[in-house]
Amino acid sequence: MFCDYIRVFLNKVADLPLMLPPLIDITLFQQAINDDRLIITPNHRLAAKITEAWGIHCRSTQRVWHSPRVFSVDHWLKFCWEELQDHNDEAISGKAIVGSQQNRYYWERSISENDPEVSSKYAKIASDTYTSIQQWDLAVEQIQDETPALVLFKRWVKSYKRLLARNSLITIPDSWQAVIKAFETSLFHQEQEILTYGFQSTPPLLKKLLNSASDKVRTIEATPKETLGSVVSAEDPDHELRSAANWAAQKLKSNPDQRIGIVVPDLSNSLSKVARIVDEALRTHDVESLVNISAGTPLSQTSLVNSALGLIECLSVKKPLSEWLDLMYSPHNLLSEVPLQSKVNAELGLRKTRRFEHSFSEFCHVIIDEHETGSAPDILEPLAELRDGHTNFNREQQGFSQWAKSFSTYLTTLGWPGKRTLNSLEYQQKEHWHRVLQEFSELDNLGIEIGYATALKHLRHLSKDAIFHPKTADAPLQLLGLLEASGLSFDSLWISGMDSQSFPASVVINPLLPAQFQRLQKMPHCLPERELEIARRLLLGYINSSCELFFSYSSTKGEEVLQRSALLRDMPSIEVKDLIGNIAAFPHWLRQDNQTSLHEDKAPLFDQSIESISAGSALFKNQAACPFNAFAIHRLKAQPLEQPSHGLNGMDRGTILHETLFELWDIWQSSAELQRLSEKSIANQLDTSASKVLDKWAMHHPILRGQHYRMIEKDRLIKLLIGWIEEEKKRPDFIIEDLEVKKTASFGNLDISLRIDRIDRIDGKLLIIDYKSGLINPSHWDGERPKDPQLPLYVSACRPPVNGCAFAQIKGGNIRFSGISDSQLLDSEKGNRSWSESVALWHESMEALASEFTAGIAQMEVIHPSGVIYQTHLLPLNRWPEEPMVNKSIESKALKPKVRSL
Repeated sequence: MFCDYIRVFLNKVADLPLMLPPLIDITLFQQAINDDRLIITPNHRLAAKITEAWGIHCRSTQRVWHSPRVFSVDHWLKFCWEELQDHNDEAISGKAIVGSQQNRYYWERSISENDPEVSSKYAKIASDTYTSIQQWDLAVEQIQDETPALVLFKRWVKSYKRLLARNSLITIPDSWQAVIKAFETSLFHQEQEILTYGFQSTPPLLKKLLNSASDKVRTIEATPKETLGSVVSAEDPDHELRSAANWAAQKLKSNPDQRIGIVVPDLSNSLSKVARIVDEALRTHDVESLVNISAGTPLSQTSLVNSALGLIECLSVKKPLSEWLDLMYSPHNLLSEVPLQSKVNAELGLRKTRRFEHSFSEFCHVIIDEHETGSAPDILEPLAELRDGHTNFNREQQGFSQWAKSFSTYLTTLGWPGKRTLNSLEYQQKEHWHRVLQEFSELDNLGIEIGYATALKHLRHLSKDAIFHPKTADAPLQLLGLLEASGLSFDSLWISGMDSQSFPASVVINPLLPAQFQRLQKMPHCLPERELEIARRLLLGYINSSCELFFSYSSTKGEEVLQRSALLRDMPSIEVKDLIGNIAAFPHWLRQDNQTSLHEDKAPLFDQSIESISAGSALFKNQAACPFNAFAIHRLKAQPLEQPSHGLNGMDRGTILHETLFELWDIWQSSAELQRLSEKSIANQLDTSASKVLDKWAMHHPILRGQHYRMIEKDRLIKLLIGWIEEEKKRPDFIIEDLEVKKTASFGNLDISLRIDRIDRIDGKLLIIDYKSGLINPSHWDGERPKDPQLPLYVSACRPPVNGCAFAQIKGGNIRFSGISDSQLLDSEKGNRSWSESVALWHESMEALASEFTAGIAQMEVIHPSGVIYQTHLLPLNRWPEEPMVNKSIESKALKPKVRSL
């Protein structure tokens, strides 16, 4: 999402000329640069902006100029370390700085060797803790308070240091110590002066290093300004962000060549949301402007690299259905060339299995089978080759560089990154991915061979740690985090999230170190006084870097009431509406009402000579409950997508019950045979029939292949059947006339097909029986629009005519017959009408429903709500929830009739 919105910004104004002032006041650095002084910043962004501002300054008077000596602290120290290696100093001879992924591996190994029950997720916090201790120029051995967490941590550190020593590796703070020694021993010449800019706090080890590198270290401070900030109170975080975005859009509308900044403290965790809202605001105010966002997104979350990781993972890991569908419809693999209909058929085939997860082989089987009838069968040949040749994939053990080659080969075989030409952002993602693979290959220096799962884990870690920043041109609008905005200059600046809970930042105690030790050493985030000092310094920096300044906070967050930060207590307030006017919760172009006319069209007449439909009892039930839904289901063939499920659903269990009863009565054929059998014989036959049916179902339902689940289902089934057989034994003598018999019937122009579970003959009279595993209600057969017309249809379809019909309710705790006949064929018969009257009324209502359906009557009217509760998949089509709103709109315009017909 983040990259999508950035792409929008890029495409909008790729060719617009920009005349923007620099983000740095270069006068602060002019003398130092002219004197060739070393300038150190906390991050590369700030160093780059100083260099850029110096270039703009020199361009007006010079054609050539020396590059200023401006470095981020990491860049400068890396340069010092490389120079130290060039000196071939004995203290560091043969040593290298441990890489980020190597570091993660050694911490995970140290933890697992000492405390295997502890999660490997502690590796990051252990690494950060050890880095903080070293940057504070301390040693773990100095910590005396032996808390349980500290005891664990000390064990891990000891193992970690041993692993580093064994592999001739050192940490980054260790390299700082080596650089300090180089300055102290005059191996390096001291700088005449070092200037720092943009630091909010400086670790003791860095202070020591700077002081060893020069006897004169000073901080460049921004020129004080008289800017008086204003405080804006927003309703909630969304309203606050929309206000800031609309403010920026209005400012750029009035002057597109000014520097505007919006500071979002939690920017890295809300990239998509921030980008979306800013884009909406720019479009609402018709502003074409580039936007630069300081925070990046993990490379693993970008579309191209996420697709690559998914393709690699799918080869040997069972993946959820949703991920297979993402891969199947992705433009970044060879499946993009498969015809859409083949992919749709494959999706339906995968859904039909109702499995939550599928293996690579299972997926290939479905997609290749579905595509065989299509065109260009060679498209999927690489997929088939991989399927047939990757059986030993999980058992391979090889080095990181070999896995990198294997992964690259697999991706090429699977058609990554796709046939279409990559756009600018995708090309940048691809280049970044290749750098990650190179870094992954360099993990060979760990000296280990790993399996597929471990290799994929490391690759995912690297891709997640690699932050993708799209390359964009200079932009008038900057979206920044709290620290990224520090040191930059703006014409107007809006800083959000300035409530009392967030600014100053709260104290966070490191769980691995004693709290008292952290406070004594003034370590990061452990002292409220230190957080207050940093907050004041940030606040002063913002005031000195902007001509117009606004601080905002949300008055509520969920159910919590928030207050402005105490540091803003003396600043004047301003209302949002006074600053930017009223803003809508949604942009106006998303709320364009009445764009289409409402037409009262009937569906076309049904002509079975040109239109093929599946017509059974469900058609009549749906027409009686909701005519439009009947039209959608039976004529438009709108069906819900199968959803994954564990085990069997209610419909499955009902079908299994039907099939088992068919097996039993196909053997018995009469009540006399049932009465003749002993209980043991009945039990044996129940067991045999149930096993036969479950065996058949297990072919397509793997869960029934497991003994435990199968036994549960079998016991449940047999328990129901035993209860039902006892009910059957109470009946008068009967013989089975038909089982699972197919019948056809015609109602007007509609021919229907039916399958009747069973017909019994009792003293020469016929009784239809339909099995139900749910609740039944005979009153649902009656009325002009019967809720359940199944048995009335069966009666109408039977020739010769039958003498009665009944539901056989086979439900745990509620087993019974319920029906009606012309001669008390059932003991439980109840009714106010005779059999002949009932048959006549049923036939009349069936004729009326059939006539409605064939005439195209399909108004969106819910007559029986209980009949549509399992048809929620049709809501986007029938738009029933919108009915009141539509009727209200029609009434307001005095249009008739008031019920919308489709």
